[in-house]
Amino acid sequence: METLLTALPPAAIVAGVALFISVRLARSQRRERRLERAHMILSSLSTKAAVDDRHLLGTYHWRNRSFKKGKVRDDVMRAYFSMLWLFSDIQKERTSLLATNKNKRDEAVEHLDRGIMTVVLEYVCTFNVIKKKLLESDPDEKLFEGCYGDHFSDLCAALAEEVKDDTTKRMLLKVHVNDTEQCLCSCHSVSPKKTSRLTTAA
Repeated sequence: METLLTALPPAAIVAGVALFISVRLARSQRRERRLERAHMILSSLSTKAAVDDRHLLGTYHWRNRSFKKGKVRDDVMRAYFSMLWLFSDIQKERTSLLATNKNKRDEAVEHLDRGIMTVVLEYVCTFNVIKKKLLESDPDEKLFEGCYGDHFSDLCAALAEEVKDDTTKRMLLKVHVNDTEQCLCSCHSVSPKKTSRLTTAA
């Protein structure tokens, strides 16, 4: 190696070092851009609108509260579809992030997956419970999720590919799909709460 460097003219050595530094810098910048993009996708779950929607749905999910036809139901339905659309966007952004890295999970995709895993696992049950409550509160109005429900299922399947824990994998792939798997969400141990007069009036 020393003989080769000695044989090379100084200009070639300088050019080689400059090229090496340039390649390392480009890789570092690409890594930072991808991590920043992953963080931006993840941060969509913590915007004020998303937090408000998650709080509203969580109130009726985790407290096992019912509601009747009216303003409250309309608000819950809006939040339901807002979160469904949000997860659809996250799935599309995640797919794009993978595609720009030859469909290989890198540090950015792993960062995104770790960040959304807990919320996705929660919404496997949340969407199921809230959908039932929406249908119970007005049996005449059907819910049409279009492709957005499929996008959430695709996101669950994508996350499950890298999961080694069998329980987590079952939660992502089988729970609430055909009711053959027991849901581990603690909401199922909560006694149903009656709708308050104020809520009913709304």
